[in-house]
Amino acid sequence: MTNFGSIEENKAIIQNLYAFFKSGEGAKIAAIFHPKIEWKQMEGFPNGGTYIGTKEVFKNVFSQFANQWSGWEAVAEEFIPAGKRVFVLGYYKGKSIEAGKYMEAPLVHIYTLKNGLITHFRQYTDTHVVQNALKK
Repeated sequence: MTNFGSIEENKAIIQNLYAFFKSGEGAKIAAIFHPKIEWKQMEGFPNGGTYIGTKEVFKNVFSQFANQWSGWEAVAEEFIPAGKRVFVLGYYKGKSIEAGKYMEAPLVHIYTLKNGLITHFRQYTDTHVVQNALKK
């Protein structure tokens, strides 16, 4: 195995990540994050920005969804492995708690892995659709 793992191993790690997201298994998510993971969410997305480290991601990203959304989910429809990266195509869905609006927005997630851990995350989505759902 190289430092980057096999294409199929990397794909399986990312597939597991989405299963852990869905079941709310934070400890299992943290276990596959590199301690200094770089997590980049788009500007214009709620809590958009760059976060470094597992604690920062949990504090500034994951813990915030429950405050803003009911039924929030990142639905992964396709996993495309490419060497040390895995691309995920799918959509976000959820209902804004404050505005009461339901939305679905397409997503592309890009993960980089090394030694069986996720080292980088990049998000691409339609932030306009997400922001409109948050407006009263």
